[in-house]
Amino acid sequence: MSNFAPVDLRLHAAAFAIAWLMLAAPSAKAEDPPADAAAASGTSLSIASWGGAYGQSQEIAYFEPFTKKTGVKITTETYDGTLATIKAKIGGSTSPFDIVDLSAYALDMLCRDGLLETIDSATLVAGPGGQSVSEDFISGGVNSCGIASVAWSTVVAFDRQAFAKAQPSKIADLLDAQRFPGKRALPNGPRYTLEFALLADGVEPANLYSELGTPTGADRAFAALDKIKPQILWWSKAEDAIGMLMQRKASMAAGFSGRIFRAAVSARQRIDVLWDGQIYDLDLWAIPKGAANKEDAKRFIAFATEPAQMAAQAELIAYGPMRKSAIALVGKHPSVDIEMKGFLPTAPDNFRKALKFDEVWWKDHGAELEARFKTWRDQPAVTDAKAPADGKSKPAGAKPSTADQKSKPGDAKAATADEAPKPADTKPATPEAQTGSVPNAASKPAPKPTPNKPQ
Repeated sequence: MSNFAPVDLRLHAAAFAIAWLMLAAPSAKAEDPPADAAAASGTSLSIASWGGAYGQSQEIAYFEPFTKKTGVKITTETYDGTLATIKAKIGGSTSPFDIVDLSAYALDMLCRDGLLETIDSATLVAGPGGQSVSEDFISGGVNSCGIASVAWSTVVAFDRQAFAKAQPSKIADLLDAQRFPGKRALPNGPRYTLEFALLADGVEPANLYSELGTPTGADRAFAALDKIKPQILWWSKAEDAIGMLMQRKASMAAGFSGRIFRAAVSARQRIDVLWDGQIYDLDLWAIPKGAANKEDAKRFIAFATEPAQMAAQAELIAYGPMRKSAIALVGKHPSVDIEMKGFLPTAPDNFRKALKFDEVWWKDHGAELEARFKTWRDQPAVTDAKAPADGKSKPAGAKPSTADQKSKPGDAKAATADEAPKPADTKPATPEAQTGSVPNAASKPAPKPTPNKPQ
């Protein structure tokens, strides 16, 4: 199994995110209701979510305004995002949570098992121009068991200063080490890595998993990676991808959208994003069957999926709203002078060639590809003299250097103490859900952990 264990990334990011909390309240577009509009109902909702900066953005854009509008108090609990954890919590006749923030895969599995309440899309608010819910939501945003909260993505970022003659503009440039020299930082595992390889080799998103599921398609993916194998640096921790880029160890890096936003804010003249060929996934609001306050939970989901509220969250963290009308409302981040649309996975210009990550497909094909990837990764790289790692030409007939002849241990396996394989029941959960906000911000301190909370 590979070293890349996506589910661990949220846990690691939780402590890291404290320095990246939000500074301001939601955009003026999500206006607070008059004080007398709030009905002191005395009821409360319990919501399970991710915490960190992601949780802070939810607090500001959704929880506080909903309480002010309805009088319904909200308490939150952080969980690790795994299907096993949340299923253990809500799988009985009663649930400690009224609402859960779920990955698309976890929602599908829990819905299949009959553990989630059905949500009628007719209860959702129409778009500001009168668009119906089905017209306004991006495909996949409305499910019988849940309604999308955000889209996040794995995407290729690059260092503008690493390329003097031309800048990368399409995913195919990932494989072109001749025109765009330098190391490529990629996930230390087949997930995402093989998808990027096929996207860069010309496979359309709609055909990718059917292609990768065939022997010839898998061969094509590894052959594409062979073109840049001497240039690959493997990473297993989310922060390492951007760290390699910022430290100029790599000229391109596949990383998570929230962390890339953070890096771009810190180094606006250097870091850019290659949105062509992004790989996205969703988080969705859902109501457990055993929830005690289902009606208020449905009211909350209808409120949280209003375009103005979705836009308010998107102005705080670089995740994409799943409503087209919400994207149109997004403006600048309230604490830095930066337009957020350019960093949202679902913005029209960024979403043209996007691939929806398919966790179910990986459950069926992952074991074989994991084994093949490990064997391939640990084999010496074959150096192409026309495209050396440093981008400089070598004399004809020159022998490749030792570093080019075979992968160094540090390249073949990212430096990490975590050698455990990824649990079989987990998805690549929103990996940096706590790290998408901006620096030097202040908000409510993160709650202290309790014995019942996963660490």
